[in-house]
Amino acid sequence: MATIIVIAATVFVVAVLERVTAERDIAARPRRIPLWCTLAFCAIVLVSRRPDMVVHPQFWAEDAYFFERAYTIGWRALFVPYAGYFHTIPRLVGLLAVHCDPAFAPGLFVGAAAALTLYVAARTQSRRSPFSGFVWSALAVVMIPDAFEILLTIVNLQWILAGGLFLLLVAQDAETTAQKIHDLSVAVLLSLTGPFSVIFASLFAIRAWRRRSRASTWLAAIVGTCAAIQAWSIVTHPLPRETGAIQPRFLLADTGTRIFGSLTFGRWLPADLSLTAATMMGVVTLMAVALLAARPGPQRVERTLVGFGFFGLLASSLYRCRFSLPALENPPFGARYFFPLQLAVVWLVIHALGAQRRSIAIASAMFLVITFVANLPRLRERALVDQHWADAVPKIRAGEAVVVPINPPGWTMALPPRPTRRPRP
Repeated sequence: MATIIVIAATVFVVAVLERVTAERDIAARPRRIPLWCTLAFCAIVLVSRRPDMVVHPQFWAEDAYFFERAYTIGWRALFVPYAGYFHTIPRLVGLLAVHCDPAFAPGLFVGAAAALTLYVAARTQSRRSPFSGFVWSALAVVMIPDAFEILLTIVNLQWILAGGLFLLLVAQDAETTAQKIHDLSVAVLLSLTGPFSVIFASLFAIRAWRRRSRASTWLAAIVGTCAAIQAWSIVTHPLPRETGAIQPRFLLADTGTRIFGSLTFGRWLPADLSLTAATMMGVVTLMAVALLAARPGPQRVERTLVGFGFFGLLASSLYRCRFSLPALENPPFGARYFFPLQLAVVWLVIHALGAQRRSIAIASAMFLVITFVANLPRLRERALVDQHWADAVPKIRAGEAVVVPINPPGWTMALPPRPTRRPRP
């Protein structure tokens, strides 16, 4: 119930905000479909992909870590890196959840993940976004096929929010006070959630250099500062040293199978695809992204920034998985690393629907149709095991120590005893 309330509240708030700014928006760029309708449909798609998470909200993997740290050390958890960097938004969600009745905690986690996913979808339709003329750019956020472990989970929400950083990068400069407050606050939150600001900081600097505006300069300064904080954390909190053989011949193959192959073939991508064929698909992927980003036409600079962001994310993801490159050939392993990459590709293709050259627009439309048909059967994610969170709620309310089973099966969350507030006599 908590999840449904949060999702409904998100759509309602967006509808109210759109109503307040309707006059100015219509004057700038008429929209055929109201934003609240687009987001309502996105919410339906999101829920239909993971209905079990709405009916029986569950903690997934490190979701429990963010809850446990907030439960144990409170607001100090905000300043504790995890996996080498800061996760501000998941930490804030954890702090909110521990201050509510524990019965609603998993639902709040799932609801917050859904709300923030819808936020990214909504930003594609902002009149400052180069993708605002295409409703499909909002739907892409909830229909990317490689979404295992990502949709409706706080721990992997950062990979969806990387799309929000893309959108902030290519948005027109803020003009009103409300827009400036939005951009600066979102820049802080997104830059301190995940390591992506380290990759995007230079792109925001290039954006500011080209525009030479106060708004873009402030934005670049904030993202750069947050990127420095994340980089310092990564350097001073290194992960355990990995060992193994690096097999560079899989670099292009992984790129081809997990981006081009996944989008165009879906579950029909042959499991025994040869390394040569996968490598060729990788070359096609890189060439297609470069051509879509740099093609002549309106908003070429913004598309080029998306292209550079794509290559930066791809390089960092492959480096992160350098010791397990052969395993990346097998989805859904490492799906989170490819979610923002697939999203960037689809956004570039959607933008090409408005290309002046008819052949490019037609080819883009065909690609999107093929992607939708090929991946429709696998949009529904398998249900998680119901771990019966409600059984642990009475002990958590009473402040007792408890070990709670979570997903994936075999994982547990240990909560220490905690003094409860007693009413004053």
